[in-house]
Amino acid sequence: MSSRLQAALRLGLLLAALFLSWPAQPAAQAQGHPCDPPNLLPAGVCGMDTFYGQPPRQVPGGWTGFVLSGDLTFMQDIDTLWGAPALRMWSNGGVFRAGIWTQAPATPGAGYRGSIGWGAPNAPDTFGRQLGIDPTGGVDPTAATVIWGPMHWGDGRILNYTNGAGPNIDVRARAQSNVITLFFLVDHNRSTGDNFIFVDAIALYADESAPALATNTPLPPTATPRPAATATAAATATPTLTATPTATAAATATATPSPTPTATPSATPTPTPTPTPTPSPSPSPTLTRTPTATPTPDFLARLAPARLGQPRARVALLADVAGFSGLLLAAGLGLALLRGRRP
Repeated sequence: MSSRLQAALRLGLLLAALFLSWPAQPAAQAQGHPCDPPNLLPAGVCGMDTFYGQPPRQVPGGWTGFVLSGDLTFMQDIDTLWGAPALRMWSNGGVFRAGIWTQAPATPGAGYRGSIGWGAPNAPDTFGRQLGIDPTGGVDPTAATVIWGPMHWGDGRILNYTNGAGPNIDVRARAQSNVITLFFLVDHNRSTGDNFIFVDAIALYADESAPALATNTPLPPTATPRPAATATAAATATPTLTATPTATAAATATATPSPTPTATPSATPTPTPTPTPTPSPSPSPTLTRTPTATPTPDFLARLAPARLGQPRARVALLADVAGFSGLLLAAGLGLALLRGRRP
């Protein structure tokens, strides 16, 4: 066999080995790219075609990164089956629990399925990979409303096989709001050095095989306490019954002031002192009368200016003056006679 033929055989075996070693595409994605319709996410969001920010927090457009524990770097890379770019999440010597989330419009009550086409770690046994949906549209990956699919550890870069040839971590849920949230979580709980995972092609599909919405179990419990609430209302009515005796007590309290009217007669004697001051002014006019009532024979009293204007007073005054003059004259004659008899 010639050397050229041997070289051609070696090249053929090498190409065959490369072809066989290339990862098989899942049957569900055999007809096209995972981000093509009927995928409901924008193609650029599903395919992570653009990035924003800078490492250590550089994430795909339309997605938001989150870190639950540890530390890591989010950055753009090229390793993906579905066409670069892709997201690389990595840490050299550290551990972490972290991921990304996005939101999409939804119809309440409709079923949805989250699926990932590429999640390829370099140390598969140290990376857990999981999808979750919050049917209420919440963005907290730790919330109780998040419905998580299975977590896969170990080998497997394509994570949506439908033929049993590999892992499938799809998650299904029925929307409870007009928005739902799709999460992808990576749990790197053990380090072997420079560990990383490449992420790409996370899609969302309508899927009526999603389980029915759980019946609202809190409703029956809330119905049972309602009679208890009415009982409490009845209990509140009983105090109103006890309030009626308190009204009788109030009546007795009003009866106690009844002696106070008996005290009012004691107030009636108080007007009796008021007549006592009235007699005190009565003697005062008698005092005013005493000077006027005492008639003085002296005619000089008639000389008061108040009486000179009266005609009777003038006549009386003239009579008094004449009488007084007669007395003076008689007295003078008597004295003259007495002096004539002396020796």
